[in-house]
Amino acid sequence: MQPSKRDTEEHVDKPESKRSRISKDQATLRKRAPVRPQTQPTDIYVTSNSNYKGQLIRAKKLLVEDGEPFIILHAMGAAIERAIRLAMGISNSCSGQVRCHTETATVDLVDDVIPVDTELDLDTNTRQNSAVHIRIEMLEPMPGTQKEMASLQGNRRRR
Repeated sequence: MQPSKRDTEEHVDKPESKRSRISKDQATLRKRAPVRPQTQPTDIYVTSNSNYKGQLIRAKKLLVEDGEPFIILHAMGAAIERAIRLAMGISNSCSGQVRCHTETATVDLVDDVIPVDTELDLDTNTRQNSAVHIRIEMLEPMPGTQKEMASLQGNRRRR
């Protein structure tokens, strides 16, 4: 019986894993804030520390009182569940007169690796995290809103 090819080959070192472990004794990890595109007044960023009631009031104000045609909720990681719950709360408070369009994405995040030994160079790690963008748009203007009043006044002028 001949030795198998596997037995005859020299042991080849496996490449390191994609993300090497960092010991707390060797370095500290500082997570950078995620890169955000230029924000609009209709963008609402949901975090795990966000005040749910405050964001619900802000979203309703933008859609109902200010007459914005749509708002966009943005969330990453653990805050995705909160963003979905907020979108459902907005839909319920607007009597179902909104349409939600959800997009998922993967975001690249950068962490700084700061070595304890000051003679070593700074390093960076990249990692990926899930993100969600929920676009909520009004189907019809709510009764009593500025947008509805303007459309009624526009109809009176045309007559």
